[in-house]
Amino acid sequence: MIRFSRTLSLEWLAVVGATALIGVLTSAPAAHAAHLSCGQTVTTSVVLDADLLNCPGDGLVVGSGGITIDLNGHTLDGVGLGAGILNNGFDNVTVTNGSNAAAEVQEFDYGVKLNPGTAGNIVEKLVIQTNEFAGVELDNADNNNRVRNNVIDRQSQRGVTVLGGSSDNVILGNTISNNQGLGIFVENSANNRLESNQVSGGGDAGVVLSGSSDNSLLTNTVGGSSDGAYVLELASNDNLVQGNSSGQNSDAALTVSGSTGNRILSNTFQGSGDSGIVLQSSDGSTVTGNDVSNNTGGIELSYSDNNLIRSNIANDTTGDGISLQDSFNNDLELNQANRNGSQGIYVVGIAASGAGNQLVGNTTNANLGDGIFVSKAVHTIQGNTARNNGSWGVFADPGNIDGGGNLASGNSKPGQCTGVVCTP
Repeated sequence: MIRFSRTLSLEWLAVVGATALIGVLTSAPAAHAAHLSCGQTVTTSVVLDADLLNCPGDGLVVGSGGITIDLNGHTLDGVGLGAGILNNGFDNVTVTNGSNAAAEVQEFDYGVKLNPGTAGNIVEKLVIQTNEFAGVELDNADNNNRVRNNVIDRQSQRGVTVLGGSSDNVILGNTISNNQGLGIFVENSANNRLESNQVSGGGDAGVVLSGSSDNSLLTNTVGGSSDGAYVLELASNDNLVQGNSSGQNSDAALTVSGSTGNRILSNTFQGSGDSGIVLQSSDGSTVTGNDVSNNTGGIELSYSDNNLIRSNIANDTTGDGISLQDSFNNDLELNQANRNGSQGIYVVGIAASGAGNQLVGNTTNANLGDGIFVSKAVHTIQGNTARNNGSWGVFADPGNIDGGGNLASGNSKPGQCTGVVCTP
């Protein structure tokens, strides 16, 4: 309970301002212990005093804004219909667990469902499990809804869905595991932040953005998915993917398909069944500072133009460190592509004059194939280092541009380089 002195100082009023003071004095009353029933509409702050079991439809329905529903270590249990907690448009509602015992929301269609018009809601500290369509769903729910610090486990389909134009929401610090579908799915929604979630053991991809732009994926971890870790598809443009990690996923760690202008920065993607980063028909992205070692391939571009691939580590893959197929006007700068099972850097595709790729300052050592292999023309090869590779240091077809300053030694081919001049 908030207590006030009878006299408020002028200095205190100056700091908080009149608006903040009015907000404090008119805040909702403290939650009280309540014995509720399945499907009940809740219009005041409450603390549950018992489980609700075998609810035939919804568990609890939010009926007013500005309230707190504290499950207090109790269980909301359904029969496969409705939502455990349903909010059809009320703002600033907190659904939480104030007990040390687990508060479980289970066996509904949706664990928690925030429908159009909801804003400022908090869903936190719950165990949301064995629901049908999603553990938590935001459907056209905008403006600072926060889903945080929940355990979201074993849904029949998705862990968390954000769709229908939901924007400016935060999905933070959740443990999302063993869901049969996607871990987190964002569709046609913008300006959401997905941060520090742990997604594991899913039956589909870990985190998927579909037709969703200007979102931020920060410091999430995805492991053990039966598909890829992260997917950006269908014009998911101008997103930030930074500081994330992945391991032991069945497909590529990050696939960007049909999307432009994404920033992929300082991620660690390892142990994937495909490449670490894949760009397919995706232009104008920045891929810098990532570690994509120990995957089937490192960084792979196909039909993707005008991208910056810089200062990445693409070592110890079973395939090519960095490969470009029919992709043009890309800048490959200062990357490491060492000890790969095939080529360090592999480029194939005929570029028009002035549309070639720029290979500048990369290090490609100890690969089983060539350090750098550039087929067709017209690409620029400048200032790269290629030592101790199993074939050529640099192999370039006629017509490519020797930008000078390439270094090569210890490669299996006596000439060290062909198509460009290399010095030891």
